[in-house]
Amino acid sequence: MQNKRNFDIIQGLLIDLDGTLYFRGVPIPGAIDTLLKLRKKGLKFLFFTNTDSKSPITILKMLQEYGFSVEKEEIFTPIIALKGFLSQYPKKKFYFLTTKEVEKEFEETYKVKGNEIPDFVVLGDFHDNWDVNRLNTAFKYVLKGAKLLGTQGNRYFLDRNGEPVIDTGSFIQMIAYAANITPKIFGKPSKKYFLQALKKINLSLDEIIVIGDDFESDIQGAINAGIKAILVKTGKGQYFDQTKARVKPYLTLDSFSSLIELF
Repeated sequence: MQNKRNFDIIQGLLIDLDGTLYFRGVPIPGAIDTLLKLRKKGLKFLFFTNTDSKSPITILKMLQEYGFSVEKEEIFTPIIALKGFLSQYPKKKFYFLTTKEVEKEFEETYKVKGNEIPDFVVLGDFHDNWDVNRLNTAFKYVLKGAKLLGTQGNRYFLDRNGEPVIDTGSFIQMIAYAANITPKIFGKPSKKYFLQALKKINLSLDEIIVIGDDFESDIQGAINAGIKAILVKTGKGQYFDQTKARVKPYLTLDSFSSLIELF
């Protein structure tokens, strides 16, 4: 266990959700109580997720229904980051390859019609209307000059049965490879996404630690942004092999509830 003094400077936590606070549709044992105890110690939180199939308000309600004490302003998702970016382009045309719920978050944007070519293709989770033709339409638009915007970079996720499922990042990279372009990624492991989170929580690099279960998205992403990161051995973290990792987490814990021992 790391010396407790190493954490005296820490003022806030960037906390991953799926696999860290809950997994397979239920809270991680001890996570709800641990969050309450950490909050009482005065720590600031930002619930920092790659979930791109749901709106931020749906994520908030889900966490509250699980029993977590969370406020609206503590939620940060790729959809929030994407909204901030798209607000700079009110007159541009868009093609959305996302869930219907997420597309509703962008009702004020102009969607292409007929033979129009969009300025931007937004590619996210689109499992509610899975159609390879939609993916190919996005590819054709990118070939014709549309900029490819990806909601997040995860290669795969674990479903409620704990089985691996291809995630948004893999589809983004497939189109990028086919079109020979570089996409813009909004979620983890994008360095900018981590820095946006720091700005939102209003703390410095040294005052924050990232807590997550995904080595590539959470840990590697945090390290690339210059932030310390703790890997929890729940969710994807239970399969992490430290002997094969090129970089190491600042600390590895059995679960989120182990954090209380550090503060």
